[in-house]
Amino acid sequence: MTLQQKQRLDLHLGRLLIVFLKPFVMLAGLLLRRDHDLVPRRRIVAIKLMGGGSLVLAFPALLGLRRRYPDIRMTLVCTPATKSFADLLQVFDDLVVVEDGGIRRLVASACRALRACWGADTVIDFEVHSRLTTVFAACTAARNRLGFYLETAFWRRGLATHLFFFNRSAPSWRFYDQIAVSLGAVPADTTQCRAWLAERSALTQPVPSSAPVRRLALACFCSDLSAERMLTAEQWAGLIAAGLPAVEEVTLFGGPGDREKAEAFAAVLAAGLPRARIVNACGIHSLDASIRSLLACDQFWSIDTGLLHVARMIGLSSVSYWGPTDPATLLRPIEGLVERQHYARISCSPCVHLTEIPPCQGRNLCMRIHTEPGAVDVNPIWLQRG
Repeated sequence: MTLQQKQRLDLHLGRLLIVFLKPFVMLAGLLLRRDHDLVPRRRIVAIKLMGGGSLVLAFPALLGLRRRYPDIRMTLVCTPATKSFADLLQVFDDLVVVEDGGIRRLVASACRALRACWGADTVIDFEVHSRLTTVFAACTAARNRLGFYLETAFWRRGLATHLFFFNRSAPSWRFYDQIAVSLGAVPADTTQCRAWLAERSALTQPVPSSAPVRRLALACFCSDLSAERMLTAEQWAGLIAAGLPAVEEVTLFGGPGDREKAEAFAAVLAAGLPRARIVNACGIHSLDASIRSLLACDQFWSIDTGLLHVARMIGLSSVSYWGPTDPATLLRPIEGLVERQHYARISCSPCVHLTEIPPCQGRNLCMRIHTEPGAVDVNPIWLQRG
């Protein structure tokens, strides 16, 4: 299923199921009169279906819960895409995978997931925009069902037991931390997170070096959600040539679906960086192996990707380029991290999660400004017919 198909299914089916279920859920709440004290008593279930990077952002909160309640089982309901990040973090006891490759597989795996999560004590829905995850959480019959609301809580009120305000213009990690604090935990700090990853996944912080960057790791592809985040191969070649004149090797990182287009991408980079060896590593490594390959490089360059969040968490020096998304809302501050963030807030940026269709229709001026600063209008007018 494409991202657009999933979004339409979530909107229309989710809306229908909410209308149907809400009276029954509210009636059950009145009849049962359960104690909704927030301290977890038994199993905790977290839901994160899209955005592995968001799961990494929530990692300090999740690790705080793990440390506070070591004897309580923690389960993640995820998709194959987010499962790889959960495997890396090693903070959950169980991973329940919802297959989103087709409608039949989606329905069948969602039913299996619901059966696996039935009767949990606390469910945390990390999906800010999804209606179907709200329905799923309600159907688990959990004592406490925690979620977020945006401008309005209308469609979630009555299905969730506790709703946290999620301000899209503020750092998202703060709201993940609020849930951990409300459940009686203290979010883990960077030192604790790195110690956990070193012990559980054998990922250790690289030794800082002042030597010129010879080996560069490059994450130049992203998910279907806001492809406007991407720079072209020509733009990357220009940025690397200007910023890293001594670079000898550039390794491209991405998923299996990126490998074919990465071949064409690599050819353009090779022409623009004739002294550098270009390696296409897209899709040939697991996420765990990709992170270990990153650690062998001197520096990591990226757009807004899940890999960037992992690289920052383990302390790899990074350079990132932003446009449709704002680093101030998506990057957790990490003391001592050597990094550079490039972001120019033009009048239509950020737009991801704020509008269904980017106003630029894919012309991504907010990314072009990194390579054509004088040629980009910082106050563009996007006019559509009414």
